[in-house]
Amino acid sequence: MEATERDGTWIGSTPVGVVTARRRRGGPLLVDRPAAGRFRDLEPLILRDGLPVVDGAMLRPVRDIPPEFGARCGWYEGDDRTVLLTQFPEAYFGEPMILVSEGDRVIRAYPVDETSLIGEDGAVVDLVDGGLRISAGGAVASLPRSPRYREEEAAFDAGGTPLSGTVIVPEAPGPRPAAVVVNGAAGGQRDLARLLAQPLLDAGVAVLIYDKAGHGRSGGAGEPSTFDQANTAAAGMDLLGERSDVDEARVGLMGFSNGMWAVPMVAARRRVAFVAGIGSPGVSMAESEVHRRTKVLREAGVGSATVTAVAEAWRCLFAIAGAGTATEEQTGRLDRVLRALATAEDLSRYEVPDFVRENPMLSPIPPSVPVEDLLAMVSGDPDPQLTYDPAADYGRMRCPVFLQYGSDDTSVPVAASVAQIEKALGDSGARATIRVYTGLEHMLNLVPDDYTGLAPEAVMYQFHRFRFGDGVRHDLTSWLREVLRC
Repeated sequence: MEATERDGTWIGSTPVGVVTARRRRGGPLLVDRPAAGRFRDLEPLILRDGLPVVDGAMLRPVRDIPPEFGARCGWYEGDDRTVLLTQFPEAYFGEPMILVSEGDRVIRAYPVDETSLIGEDGAVVDLVDGGLRISAGGAVASLPRSPRYREEEAAFDAGGTPLSGTVIVPEAPGPRPAAVVVNGAAGGQRDLARLLAQPLLDAGVAVLIYDKAGHGRSGGAGEPSTFDQANTAAAGMDLLGERSDVDEARVGLMGFSNGMWAVPMVAARRRVAFVAGIGSPGVSMAESEVHRRTKVLREAGVGSATVTAVAEAWRCLFAIAGAGTATEEQTGRLDRVLRALATAEDLSRYEVPDFVRENPMLSPIPPSVPVEDLLAMVSGDPDPQLTYDPAADYGRMRCPVFLQYGSDDTSVPVAASVAQIEKALGDSGARATIRVYTGLEHMLNLVPDDYTGLAPEAVMYQFHRFRFGDGVRHDLTSWLREVLRC
């Protein structure tokens, strides 16, 4: 195969910083220049020795993440630095990712051979025996594996499904408090949860991270429902409570996004020492998805009339999917709205990101097919997770609760969620702290405003120029220390 016919991803250093270039399905070369805030620039394909040349630099091929990379994930310390190396090994957001976290920054890195990574910030990370060697700006730092965290493989069972996880135990007097970190919807393997676990570990709380059913080394097939996730969280609590180095009376739950539909189900039905959540929905999954899809379209410049029609279409589709069948009224209403959207020229302002191409049902635009075909797609077995209202379970909780939101959350309607949860927790008498941070997104991250070529959602989920908001993780650590007296 000629080089000009190959698809792939390449990376290299140029006068404007690190650039990456991608070619998919024989299409054009799309170039990202993260340091300049430019993404998906369309460039002519210029080759030298069979490799693309961008900004005068010949780029190197990006390799697949090595299968054994999971064993490298964890914390490294040295030269007054602490670095977390982790991964998102599934292609949910377009392609698998390696992430290097230090302080509040998370840098995306690309493997160029079995033991070397290049970060979007220009740093070179070499995987050496027992540690990392990081070269940046002429300085070289050697960081051995941190002795402050002990990791153990864990096997447990939820509803007959064998699950695989890792228990991470911080260096602290025991028996210590512990928590199950409940995954969001994206992907399903354990290592991304290390980012969420950091504030808990800093508070002296041991954590269980795990591969969801059907992912990684866990058993099961298909994508688990939020009800399955609740069963997994409860089983994980049992596992932690049986450990001699864990205080059974101080085992809690930490959830993110989709996982925070599962957490209230557990906390409403059994003793839980505490609940902490990021981007916690207080409305149904259907309403959260309507919020996400319409917000993305508004940010793309789609007009209000079209956005209103999109919201009506999705509410109708989610109601049908939840019930498993359509009424005559729903069918007529859906047909009317879809016909109107078929002529809505402003929908072309939305540029489809890679992760939506990989997962078409995440598109904010309803499928452009005849209504009969669409009904066939969403009808069948009822899907009760679409209509589950978490407020009722929050109303049954008695444990301390700490919830954090970014005011600009794309995935969760913050004002509606906070109002619903505050009322429910007020009725229950639970001790609750809810914080909304101005200008932050779903992962409590800042989204830069000086970039082009990608939607804010794509910038966040692809970890370009990613940084957590000032103090947000410390807030969780401080709250845990206070509540658990760590």
